[in-house]
Amino acid sequence: MRSIRHKTLFAAAFVFAAGFASTASAGSCIECMDIYNACMTATGGDYGVCAHQHNLCAAPQNCPLMPEIIID
Repeated sequence: MRSIRHKTLFAAAFVFAAGFASTASAGSCIECMDIYNACMTATGGDYGVCAHQHNLCAAPQNCPLMPEIIID
């Protein structure tokens, strides 16, 4: 009976750690979006420049990237 408790406790700890890691990752993606938003609200905010700044933050963290070129 003790073995089942140990396995259950280990599984619960693993699920908790995986959830925490995904939350931490999502938090870093939000920080990259905050960089983009601050850039766009700045005087003379340019989409291409702001998207590039976002991508510099997002790429190493495997967050979604923004297109940097706008085709009219």
